[in-house]
Amino acid sequence: MKTKLNTALCLIAGVAFGFSANAQKTTITKSALPANAQTFLKTHFAGQEPTYIIEDKETFSKDYKVQFANNIEVEFDGKGNWEEVDGNHTAIPATIIPKSIANHVKTNFANTAITKIDKVNWGYEVDLNNGIELEFNSKGNFLRIDN
Repeated sequence: MKTKLNTALCLIAGVAFGFSANAQKTTITKSALPANAQTFLKTHFAGQEPTYIIEDKETFSKDYKVQFANNIEVEFDGKGNWEEVDGNHTAIPATIIPKSIANHVKTNFANTAITKIDKVNWGYEVDLNNGIELEFNSKGNFLRIDN
């Protein structure tokens, strides 16, 4: 009985390891991105060419990471929908920011810039260049300052 149990556990561990080892990161061209991602880049990063684009294939998912020479990084899901734009401590294009979020930041945090925006299940997380992190719901309504 112990032998069968050990064999089953080894088999399960092997399958789990096989799935995790199946991840593949590949450098691709902009034209290999999904159409949604290509449109996003043309709209918000016109005239800028990425320094690299990585396609990350997991067993059950795929995502993309694009980096520009100014260190701005954009992450997309497998369908090409943006998930995160990170300026790495520099301002990101204002055209990406939903208007209600941009207005809240302009009104309540004058003389700051948004350096990162992250789409999460319940809304958005926004980082400002003064170190403050803000949370907004999916409609762009302010929720709280994140510690």
